[in-house]
Amino acid sequence: MLRTLMGLAAGLAVAIVTIMIVEAIGNQLFPPPHGYDMTAASTMALPIETLIWPVIGWFLGSLAGSAIAVHLSGERWAGWAIVGLVLAAMVLTFALLTHPMWMMVAGPLAAIVGGWIGQQIAGRTRRSA
Repeated sequence: MLRTLMGLAAGLAVAIVTIMIVEAIGNQLFPPPHGYDMTAASTMALPIETLIWPVIGWFLGSLAGSAIAVHLSGERWAGWAIVGLVLAAMVLTFALLTHPMWMMVAGPLAAIVGGWIGQQIAGRTRRSA
């Protein structure tokens, strides 16, 4: 039980940090356009090169977080729990800010695929260890 909780906590922490790092890199490479109102509750005016970074972050965060959760806990469901938490945060983001439809489709798909790949990676490392 403790091992599972540690795996979940570590997986969630890794997912959050990964998403934050990827989004920070994206904001440095492709900052919002000059004059963009950051208080507006919409991302519709942002260019695609700015909007793609959160999707990449959700993919990599789910991948890394689920891999760590499965590896540490030894339970495959722990990886899906991390994916579920990433999806819940994504839904909250979509509810608070207007996003393009492509992002609302690509985001959940990216998180699910990333979580599945992360679990496959964790399964291989557990078998070889």
